[in-house]
Amino acid sequence: MRKWLLILLMAIASLTVIGCWNRRELDTLAIVTAVGLDKSKEDGIITATFQIMKPSEIKAPSSGSGGKGVWILTSTGYTVFEAIRNATMQSSRKLFLSQNKVLVIGEEMARSGVAPLLDLFNRDSEPRRLTWLLIAKGKAGDIIHAEHEQEKIPAKAIEGMVTSSSVTSMAVKVNLSDFFKDLSDPVTNPVASRIEMINEESSENKKMRVTGAAVFKKDKLMGFLDRPETRGLNWILGKVKSGIIIVKSPKEENKNVALEIIRASSKIIPEIQDGEVVITIEIKEEGNLAEQMSRVELTTTEMFQVLEQRKAQVIKKEVESVLKKAQMEWETDVFGFGQAVHRKYPREWKELQGRWHDVFPEIKVQVKIDAKLRTGGLSTSPAKAK
Repeated sequence: MRKWLLILLMAIASLTVIGCWNRRELDTLAIVTAVGLDKSKEDGIITATFQIMKPSEIKAPSSGSGGKGVWILTSTGYTVFEAIRNATMQSSRKLFLSQNKVLVIGEEMARSGVAPLLDLFNRDSEPRRLTWLLIAKGKAGDIIHAEHEQEKIPAKAIEGMVTSSSVTSMAVKVNLSDFFKDLSDPVTNPVASRIEMINEESSENKKMRVTGAAVFKKDKLMGFLDRPETRGLNWILGKVKSGIIIVKSPKEENKNVALEIIRASSKIIPEIQDGEVVITIEIKEEGNLAEQMSRVELTTTEMFQVLEQRKAQVIKKEVESVLKKAQMEWETDVFGFGQAVHRKYPREWKELQGRWHDVFPEIKVQVKIDAKLRTGGLSTSPAKAK
């Protein structure tokens, strides 16, 4: 924590070097680490919630003792910029967004369209485009207010949850730069990380969790993907890095087997057949036998082949579930199918581009899975009680 604070202070101190025309002293700044944006009860008003660092608390050892590491400030305005400026009426220091780690937008606000909310973050030089963008299942303000047992700065915990999501591949990692890129694309729609509160029935033990994904059509939130659907999205995009696939054990169908994903890759192959677009998704995956709850010997060639087939079925089911939701329910291309067609068929794309949102739901998609098991771990037999 001290190392992180030192790096942060050095970055801010660089703004105050002699000769810098917009010099700002550190003790005049309120360092914002997280921002939440929600719809206000009053029509047309934005409620902004800021998580502001308290350096005096951060210096204390992070052993669970001491006060909170951040101060929560809430402000309102007709625009995000006005809400930020209005916050200075409650703060003795000017809000400083250059070190902001997290931007959270509430569900209700996101369904109305996020482009106006993000204009400041795209236009102004102070906010960073590497800021993580998350959509709250509920209110963004609840996320900003939430504490975290491991970190004095909750925004740092959220940042860690986003970056470590690759361990399960059941969430997405999207920063403002990624979102702006997809938002500006005429055919590919953006996605964002999803964050939610859990244990809400206990006011003393509320926790937050980064899981799943938020799917947009242009700049409006369409809905959320659950964890299997999100991994289905990551399978298609080639972003599965790790994770566990659970299948039933051969010969003991009431017992589970955990198969670890070691590496994976994917290809999106477009074809135009008789004037219709056909997409083939090829996914290759390799993994290991990580754990078994059964007592069946699984490290034989025959058992490995059965496990590979079952693993491929799980992957295909996850892919097909997200395809169905995107094509049939939301009619929104978050897979880059349009870009793939454009690259391979630039001439035909000129005619398809203008009506891609009508074409996408009707596309026939073929899913081909090649799943392999490489090892069974250090042990070649199941654990047995003596």
